[in-house]
Amino acid sequence: MLSQAADAVQGVREGRSLTELLARVPAELRPGTQALAFTALRRLGSAEVVRQQLAPKAPPARVDALLLTALALLWPDPDHPPAYTDHTLVDQAVTAAKQRAPASAAFINAVLRRFLRE
Repeated sequence: MLSQAADAVQGVREGRSLTELLARVPAELRPGTQALAFTALRRLGSAEVVRQQLAPKAPPARVDALLLTALALLWPDPDHPPAYTDHTLVDQAVTAAKQRAPASAAFINAVLRRFLRE
């Protein structure tokens, strides 16, 4: 679902409708993907600022969308406790990276772990 949520975030950043993008997600994954995408989009601005600080040179769009989605989902929010533990989210982001752009998996892992440390 994280990969589908990242695709949705990438599509919205490119100007497409989230409703249209979610309609393409398989029905059994749609509710979870929608929840992740909504959370990621709410925190996208903060995630973009942090990504620029942690990795000043933007990675390719598909990698950047996954990284931003993961950063947004890791963003601390006292009003909404996280649905997943930090290490689970990092693991899922690395797994998704291996499927989307295998060469980026170590980069995603390093940036997310640095975010959690700092």
